[in-house]
Amino acid sequence: MSYQKDVEDFMTAGDQPIKKELSLKGEQQNLYMNLITEEYRETIEAFDNDDLIEVADGLADMVWVIMGMCSSCGIDFNKVWEEVKASNMSKFVEGKAIKNKAGKIMKPETYFKPDLKKVLGI
Repeated sequence: MSYQKDVEDFMTAGDQPIKKELSLKGEQQNLYMNLITEEYRETIEAFDNDDLIEVADGLADMVWVIMGMCSSCGIDFNKVWEEVKASNMSKFVEGKAIKNKAGKIMKPETYFKPDLKKVLGI
């Protein structure tokens, strides 16, 4: 399953170009950034109203427009995800997390930053 491919099918059907070159410039990129902001605000409102159904809808809508933004910017989300996942998993030492008082998983010596320049080819 590829969420990005699902959204690209939608974009193709809707005559929205799928970019292969990396770029943040353009009307479509601006459209998707605005949609991300709109969906985020709607999800916050649903959360504040304790509306689980609308929160679930908002989360799915955010993933959808984020995938659209990636495809509008020439970003292969799956490659970025794998690099970020590897980085996040490097926070575990012998299978255990070190957490602060708030429960946030901290960065031990084994942690490494994701190399997104390499992943994006820049």
